[in-house]
Amino acid sequence: MENELATKPIKNLIIKFALPSIIAFLVSSLYNMVDQIFVGNYAGYLGNAATSIIFPIFIFGMAVASCISDGGVAYFSLQLGAGHRKIAEKIFGNVLSLLIVFPILITTLSYIFIDDMLVFFGATPEIFPLAKTYAQIMFVGTPVFLLGMGLNAFIRADGSPKYAMISMLIGAILNLILDPIFIFWFDWGIAGAAWATVVSEIFSFIWAISYLPQFKSMKIKITSLKLSFPIIRKIFIYGMSNFFISSAITFVVIAYNNSLKKYGAESIYGSNIPLSAYALTAKVNQIFMSFMIGLGIGLQPIVGFNYGARNYKRVKETFKKTIYIAVTIGLVFSVLLQSFPYIFIRMFGSGSQLYYDFASMSFRIIFTGQIFIAIGIITSNFFRAIGRPWMSVFSAGSRFTVFFIPTIYFLPKLLGIKGVLWVTPVAELLSASFSLWLISMEMKKLKKLIKNEEKRKAV
Repeated sequence: MENELATKPIKNLIIKFALPSIIAFLVSSLYNMVDQIFVGNYAGYLGNAATSIIFPIFIFGMAVASCISDGGVAYFSLQLGAGHRKIAEKIFGNVLSLLIVFPILITTLSYIFIDDMLVFFGATPEIFPLAKTYAQIMFVGTPVFLLGMGLNAFIRADGSPKYAMISMLIGAILNLILDPIFIFWFDWGIAGAAWATVVSEIFSFIWAISYLPQFKSMKIKITSLKLSFPIIRKIFIYGMSNFFISSAITFVVIAYNNSLKKYGAESIYGSNIPLSAYALTAKVNQIFMSFMIGLGIGLQPIVGFNYGARNYKRVKETFKKTIYIAVTIGLVFSVLLQSFPYIFIRMFGSGSQLYYDFASMSFRIIFTGQIFIAIGIITSNFFRAIGRPWMSVFSAGSRFTVFFIPTIYFLPKLLGIKGVLWVTPVAELLSASFSLWLISMEMKKLKKLIKNEEKRKAV
């Protein structure tokens, strides 16, 4: 029986694979966002800053897990499309082993260096104790969360995106229930928010790991867990762009926090207001990023399988339809957040008028670049899906090195605290332009492949 990835209409496949992925990532983003809302209403804007200041370490952990799982899925899909089932089974086993070792290592190091990390991340004396309390509890659930995230990536690739979606929904719904109970009823405050998240992550993981005996595209064998250097090397090569993107975000957030702390202190707002306002934009941006990452991951099995099967027309069609959807979502998102920033700001608790003014300005400036972000993310995922991981790294890496570093250095010097806010849209515009240039060259190559394949079939 022919695989549906080679026969079903592209539009239907995008909906099948991308929509559950989007929902799954939306649910994942709700873990932090729900905490932020309840903590903000319990502890005010300092609580918002505290839950956000530790965000870089969790982004880095997710970057490692994403590198392993999404790199593994890209390699897995290509091998499965080429009919190499046994290699696909070994890829999954190696991914599983790596997702046990690395999260434990990251968590252990985080516990040891927690004080130094918080200072490095830009915590002020007022924010530090709240952030430390939140972080130490959250670290308890980090290994389980990251392993569950990796499992869900393969569950989606196995053709069961709805199952993966339910896994994330279980955690999000439970977190929504436990947050008010732990924070307000037990009066645990910011610690309650952390414990609610940890408990929710455990239940989500249990659901994900229960899928192991149900895999359709392969058989899970203990021998597959044995680490193989050639396979690990390929996994990291294919996942490098995701790691580069996500880990670069870690350093972007750190750079932003420290710039906001420095230039905020020189303005009428002080340091704490800009840090708290930026925390809100970061949380709300997670919603948009859930759509983009979900679309990017959704296209991977479609593009990867068809590229491996030499169905190049379907590869090209998948990219074009996905980029169109992504740009449309980016436009809608930008208009919505720039038109009604106060609705979103007030969800996260109270603050002074000065705080509301700065937060509103942050929303209107930062969320002008969503279309450009959409182009960059979809392009990067496409390159990885067709087996060009270094082009994916090149596309994603330019966003945070070639374009971000100069803008974060020069714009604040010229415009002060407002210049920090303009860094994101300016860097994203430059990065999207570069990505479009790269993808135009790839489309020319794909056009030649389509012609060659048509000639081969004619013979």
